[in-house]
Amino acid sequence: MKRLFIYLLIATAGLTSCTKIIEIDTKNAEPQVVIEGKIVDRLVEQQILITKTVGYDEVGIYPKITGATVKVTDSRGNNYAFTEKSPGIYVNRMRGVYGVTYTMDVTAEGKNYQASSKMPNPVKLDSIGVVSNSFFGEERKTAAAFFVDPANQTNAYHFNLYVNGVFADRIFVENDRLTNGNNLRVQLFYEANDNDDGLKSGDTFSIEMEGIDSNIFNYWFALSQQDGRGPNQGTTPSNPTSNISNGALGYFSANTFQRMNATVK
Repeated sequence: MKRLFIYLLIATAGLTSCTKIIEIDTKNAEPQVVIEGKIVDRLVEQQILITKTVGYDEVGIYPKITGATVKVTDSRGNNYAFTEKSPGIYVNRMRGVYGVTYTMDVTAEGKNYQASSKMPNPVKLDSIGVVSNSFFGEERKTAAAFFVDPANQTNAYHFNLYVNGVFADRIFVENDRLTNGNNLRVQLFYEANDNDDGLKSGDTFSIEMEGIDSNIFNYWFALSQQDGRGPNQGTTPSNPTSNISNGALGYFSANTFQRMNATVK
């Protein structure tokens, strides 16, 4: 068991400052199952990843759960068995269909986990490009996705950004609560490091746009508030609400998928 000592400087009016020691128990919690699965509207090898959480002093080591039974059914009566391609990675080559609800059923280490997600109607990604912004008198180039949000329906989107082939470790998520039916320009602000000044001429970049259901939006939005770069940076860290039963962490998403590539001029 490890203990962390926090020294607090306590100052009260008319009294001399003093140091107080507070002892906090930081014993590692029991490992939890983490399931990350997607069904997309392309004929590809769909993937469900099953791992375990680790203690705070074991960051980066995520044990894979092998020997699980993984299947997906849909609201049309189809059944899909997922096989273990490599430790903790379960796959099935299939195509998801919008408007259909998919239900995942996982039995791992003697426990059963389930989740459902309905694939939204597709929204076309019209184009991607670069937007120039001025920050304190300096120009900054930012990748952006352009599309029209459909009116009279609720939509939510999750974006992935790659710059020069490297995944930008940021969470980009939007919904149309305030923009329903509008022409949208979603900027994906990105910094490779603290001294980065944005995209540069000659950089290549790719944007992936996923149409997601409301539960998955809530999951990604909660994570975005905890990554230290969102609008609410003071949010207390906690596990985002999962749509998976029986206490598993992670998510199961049936979503549309589009990808475009471009080069910064």
